[in-house]
Amino acid sequence: MALNLIGFWLVWLVVQIVLNVPIESHLVGWSQELALDAIKLIVWLGAGAWFLHQAAPSDLYLANRDQWRPNWRFTPGYLVLALVIIYLVGQFMLAHHGLRISHTFRPEFWGRYFLVVGVSEEFVFRGYFLNVLLTRYSLATANTIQALAFASLHIPRYLTTIPAMSPMAWISNLVSVAALGALFGWLYARSKSLWPGIVVHMTWDILVTLFA
Repeated sequence: MALNLIGFWLVWLVVQIVLNVPIESHLVGWSQELALDAIKLIVWLGAGAWFLHQAAPSDLYLANRDQWRPNWRFTPGYLVLALVIIYLVGQFMLAHHGLRISHTFRPEFWGRYFLVVGVSEEFVFRGYFLNVLLTRYSLATANTIQALAFASLHIPRYLTTIPAMSPMAWISNLVSVAALGALFGWLYARSKSLWPGIVVHMTWDILVTLFA
């Protein structure tokens, strides 16, 4: 599993450098978004499907078909979703003295941040990495490992961000992503479903993109 993580990290770094950065530099609007969305879906869903295909059933906490079943009775999922919305909306209202749409937001962001990222990242990190770790470690240990791994997969993006991010921005973002990864992991393990984490993940991303 460690080799899968390292290999995937390197592949995503190459994809960022060779494909995503040129696309962001030369395309605009919907053409840029559709290209980036297609790459994210192909690379991440493809990797997740391949990893799960190679894993033995005994290495998985949940079978792939089982983890895609919604768990509508998982009450903590609704509570976490409500708390996330209240927290983010309150934070933005305090920061901006009201709720306003960010001047950098574009309608095409709904595809990437509300649909593509949440599904693809939850599938790889909770649907595969945490899925395997839960058969080997306690929830606390497995969740910590996958949350740190989840944060590390954002580094290729940060390395290729133009203009370069400040050291404080790096630290702040990595800590936030690791904390969110742990939250998504807890939702997955307790609900035995990918969907609570996907919904909360999508909600967080689109609200941050819409109002930050």
